[in-house]
Amino acid sequence: MSPSAQSLRVQNPLKRFPAAPPLPLHSANAEPQRAFALANTLLALTLFAGCQGGVTQSKVVPALVVPADFSLTLSSASLSIAQGGVSPPITVAVNAEHGFVDSVQITLTDLPAGITSNPASPFTIAAGANVAVILGAAVTTATGSNTVTEQAVSGSLSHSANFALSIQTSVLAGLPRTTYARTDAVPLADDPPSEPHHRHIVYDPANRHLFVADRALNRVEVFSTSNQLSGIGIGARVAQIDVPGASSADLSLDGSTVWVGTITEQVVAIDATLLRVRSRYFVQPMSPAPNTTFDRPEEILMVAGGSGLMRLRQSSAGQAMLVL
Repeated sequence: MSPSAQSLRVQNPLKRFPAAPPLPLHSANAEPQRAFALANTLLALTLFAGCQGGVTQSKVVPALVVPADFSLTLSSASLSIAQGGVSPPITVAVNAEHGFVDSVQITLTDLPAGITSNPASPFTIAAGANVAVILGAAVTTATGSNTVTEQAVSGSLSHSANFALSIQTSVLAGLPRTTYARTDAVPLADDPPSEPHHRHIVYDPANRHLFVADRALNRVEVFSTSNQLSGIGIGARVAQIDVPGASSADLSLDGSTVWVGTITEQVVAIDATLLRVRSRYFVQPMSPAPNTTFDRPEEILMVAGGSGLMRLRQSSAGQAMLVL
């Protein structure tokens, strides 16, 4: 069939629509009738255009693609630290969205002078993971209110979150020196009034090192007690090992490992010879009674057979329990 024949046939629908009867020029019904006739004509033309060529075409609309992204959340909107003190952990979480799989670099900005973080800024968090950050304040840190920004960057993506940081006045005087060296330990952090006393210092006789758990500065200090190395005298600091919330220290019976309790949910093993972290063991919270959770392994004491006696404390109260 030729195109001209097709055109003649598809124009036939015009005949199916009755024409408006002739009306006087001044009739009141003239305008509605003309509108009806015009609508019939337009409909017929639409049918003609749709039938032309004998093929109906459809258009495929592509699906909307949402780019991968992430969001940043903090476990607390505010922190308070006394001069010379240490903050509770604040958890920084990277939430993956729309298939995001990259790591994110976190940078703490606008930290007041004298405030340090552990882990040190900047640090990296994997997609879908979180990190507990602890802040420590020097005794000389100025009091007042501050706003700290956590800037998160991954490639061209950037997000941020803020939290309020309040520095409170400390009742502590200038920190005294120990027999060998100044550790900058803070009595208020090392011996809180609502907690039992912890064993913060342990001596390694094989290597002649003194290990000091410094909760205020989130680290373990290592001091020499002899002149066995050239240029390192008695009382010299030979290492600073990052351990967030370090609250106790004890030496294994074989002398190879220094075990460190913390106010976070982990126990840290330090190689006594290499003076570096060997392992970090995360301790699952325990609930021996309803509505009670013990999740802070603040002190660990090693016993025979490679076992340890652990003091678990509640994060929201001063009560503690012993676990073997």
